[in-house]
Amino acid sequence: MVGLLIGILIFISIPKEYETSIYTVPESTSGKIDTDEGFSSEVSIGGKKIQDAIIPSLYPEVVSSTPFLLSLFDIPITLSNNKELSTLTLSEYMSTHQRSPWWNTIRVGILQIISFPITIFSEKETNDTSNLQPTSHQHGETIDIFHLSKREIAIAAAINSRINVDVDKKKRTVTLHIRMQDPLVSATVADSVMAKLQKFVSDYRTKKECINLEHAENLYQQARKRYYEAQETYAHFADANQSLSLKLYQKELYNLQIAKDIAYKEYTETLQQLQFAKIRVYKKRPVFAIIEPATVPLSPVSPSKIKILSVIFLLSLAMGCGWIYFKTMPCYNYDQKDI
Repeated sequence: MVGLLIGILIFISIPKEYETSIYTVPESTSGKIDTDEGFSSEVSIGGKKIQDAIIPSLYPEVVSSTPFLLSLFDIPITLSNNKELSTLTLSEYMSTHQRSPWWNTIRVGILQIISFPITIFSEKETNDTSNLQPTSHQHGETIDIFHLSKREIAIAAAINSRINVDVDKKKRTVTLHIRMQDPLVSATVADSVMAKLQKFVSDYRTKKECINLEHAENLYQQARKRYYEAQETYAHFADANQSLSLKLYQKELYNLQIAKDIAYKEYTETLQQLQFAKIRVYKKRPVFAIIEPATVPLSPVSPSKIKILSVIFLLSLAMGCGWIYFKTMPCYNYDQKDI
């Protein structure tokens, strides 16, 4: 009975958490599935293949990076139990709307008592630097990523602990999991994180394609100039020596013809590469094929009633068996007889 009451107390104390999952299949701009073995987003220029560096297996690192986490601070969210439908930012939600078990409060209090002497000695230093660190993050406020405050680092770490990206290399799928204490917030953040991840990958690829386009344009202009120069040299030489039939003249004319043909071939190849690069820049296809979109979860994923009750039952059973064993020990019975 006591174990059951303890289990109920623990279950009530742990805040409920809701999880939203988005199931996706990453696709390249060419419509092929991105893989780690062969990157599908590539351009061949000058016989060399330029490949993507942001592959699906790196998506967890992208999402957990500091710039990406800071970009999530200003996500507007609405609480599911908010009747006024007022919005707040994700950073405000993580700072003021998080519940924790009562034993965490006790643990924090003990740590504060232990660190109280250190706080006294560092009080002067804290007062000197308090004006440099903002107490709250305002909506639209620019964050200096080079000088982050302790509070901003703590909020970013808290958000990062709520995000999980699973990459299945066999199925070539990416699943995003967001766990929050509010179901509507969980779905909103999941949808926003996926949109920002998609935009990050899309901007990265567009930037690379623009660089490739600029490089292809330079190669084309150089090849075009060389071809026109070779064509002009061949024409001038042929016009200036029309009446000559010497072998030396024919040999030189033949060499100029070969040089002109080589320049023309290079010119046509670079022209094709330029057209191909332009197509890749303006070609718009989805980066992610969303198989399972974000939906508001109806039931919490934690705390688990079965797990908590199972643990309490096993502990109660172990304590009961231990007590029975202790009572049946000879030394215990001997002491009882003496009494």
